[in-house]
Amino acid sequence: MQTYLIATAYFFVIIELLIISRSFRYARRERKADRPTYTPKVAIIAPHYGWDADTVEHAEGLLHQTYAGEYEVFFVTHQKSDIGHDVSYPHLCEIAETHPHAHVLLAPNIVENNLPRSQKVQNLITAIEKLPEDIEVIAFVDADVGIREDWLTLLVNPLQEPDIGTTVGGRFYFPQTWNIASLVEAIWVNFQMSFQGDHPLSMVWGGSNAFRREMLEKAHILQRWEEATIEDLNTTLAMRDVNHKVHFVPDCVAITRTSNRTWHQIVEFTNRQLIMTFHMGLWRQWLASLIVLLPKGLCVFGAIPLLFYREGVLPIFFIPFLEAFGYRLYAKNLPKWLREMPKMRETIGMTSYVTSVSLLLGGLNALYAVFQRKITWGGVRYEILSATKCRVLGAVKPKDFG
Repeated sequence: MQTYLIATAYFFVIIELLIISRSFRYARRERKADRPTYTPKVAIIAPHYGWDADTVEHAEGLLHQTYAGEYEVFFVTHQKSDIGHDVSYPHLCEIAETHPHAHVLLAPNIVENNLPRSQKVQNLITAIEKLPEDIEVIAFVDADVGIREDWLTLLVNPLQEPDIGTTVGGRFYFPQTWNIASLVEAIWVNFQMSFQGDHPLSMVWGGSNAFRREMLEKAHILQRWEEATIEDLNTTLAMRDVNHKVHFVPDCVAITRTSNRTWHQIVEFTNRQLIMTFHMGLWRQWLASLIVLLPKGLCVFGAIPLLFYREGVLPIFFIPFLEAFGYRLYAKNLPKWLREMPKMRETIGMTSYVTSVSLLLGGLNALYAVFQRKITWGGVRYEILSATKCRVLGAVKPKDFG
């Protein structure tokens, strides 16, 4: 029995290492791609909810892109009956005041107006309806990510290829404190870049993506969003419907700095991601998390009680070291500018020690998703009915949302 246990665990570790090696090959090939300059007029849509110390820097970063073409920035947040708007609204207005290519919009509150979609989706729809007619490409970026000045150039340039439906950047969590929960969450998020490319498993991430405006109609994107919980997974499905690629840009990485995350926050966040993935019908991505991560994690952690009276299970405890090595290897594939950031090397090293815990969490998230359809996101409770439909259950009291 213990032989099968060990063999199963090592089999899935080998799969993980093969996935990492595949991502290396893809990134090397993409970085060597020689495309002509492509500079259509772009609209950047940045939905906002709440305000913190980093948000000013993130918003300013959008207004100082080195993109060679024209672009306009549309900050969008939502109305609230108590003070009339989300707390971010006056701050965004102040930032946009001195930038003629920046606009601030207020979307209707979905709970107060009984609208059948998530607040983020409503914010995006509100902004899209206000776009000038000469906009050719629409880019999206979340408020909680920091980007470099070449972010827009990197994201837009591959869209000149007709078979690429949408481009997507990477998401990287950079813990500022080394509490275990923050490190586990960072592994959970960061390792997802290893699964990205221009193959069927690639997924759109709403925090950094772009598509040609014509795709709104061609791929029926707004129709998919009309009653949806989330926009990015629906965009993934829309591109699949019209046989267009979701194209990952490996050097286009957005950073979220995290600090002192709690276990409640990360479990709620990671569960929400897999619940949406499963109930929106992205079966291959969900199944990969379930069958690769869960059995191996259970083998490793389930063998701990056996260690004291069965020496034969000892080889299974080399797996956490192999996974730590795998994460450090993965980190060498990150853009050079990211690897050379202050304290990045030390943080990668420290984070790698909890790789096995994080990957087991991913497997447990996938299992939990089968039995749960309800999520809490941005202060609102939703029930996911299908890929394109949700039920808004109402606002919830403020707490430490994931």
